[in-house]
Amino acid sequence: MTKLKIFLVSYDSCEQKAVVALTKEECSNVYCYAVGKSKLKMITAKVKRINEWELPWHDNRYQFLQYYEYGTLPHLYKNPKLTEGLTHVGMLHNDVLFHENSVNDIYEKLEKNPNQIFYIVKRKNDVLYFSKYQLSEIANWMEPKLNITIDVEKIWNDGWVSESMALAPKEIFMRFGKFLLDNQFEMEAMLSTNKWGLMDKVKHRNCGFTERMWGIYLMSCGMSVEKMNIDHDHANYVHAHLEDKKKFLNG
Repeated sequence: MTKLKIFLVSYDSCEQKAVVALTKEECSNVYCYAVGKSKLKMITAKVKRINEWELPWHDNRYQFLQYYEYGTLPHLYKNPKLTEGLTHVGMLHNDVLFHENSVNDIYEKLEKNPNQIFYIVKRKNDVLYFSKYQLSEIANWMEPKLNITIDVEKIWNDGWVSESMALAPKEIFMRFGKFLLDNQFEMEAMLSTNKWGLMDKVKHRNCGFTERMWGIYLMSCGMSVEKMNIDHDHANYVHAHLEDKKKFLNG
């Protein structure tokens, strides 16, 4: 029987408009996953709230080193009670917009075929910000660590799941959470040492680098990949934590 939780990762807010179209039963599957203890939060009472800093296992290095929402993945892995009894997990931005029956639709589809990955946004190679050579080197590095085969031509031509926003079988999340824990220092060194010239075109941060590996991984798990009936409120999308950083740096 399918059982899922959808975590809306939030640095500062989780507005009611995100879930206003959902029934009470559908809302019971949605949780606001709050990060950044020092930031004032404005979170609707329509969804349950989880404070990352109150979890039994918590490491603030992911916020400090700008992993941002991708720090959720190792925390899900290291805090098994968060996903206990679940078959599927979703990780979305706080500013998504659910539509009527969007959660029920996911349940219905997963009951027919549980081996599916749902996404909100796919991007092409023009915003991958890697050359094909770099993508190939990254794929070769990822494959044995995640026990997957990455079709570089397919990623290059067909795209990758972007902006972290996905829902998948629980094991997909757990595998990548462990991958981050096991390889985070090597990943960070890839950027700091400009391995394969990764920093030549774009100065990747840990969040952007991890986002692309996560999106490449999701396309390479051997499952059908389908867009879900949830939208990203991209017109109002802003990295609030970056705005805070700018204010601090500008005095």
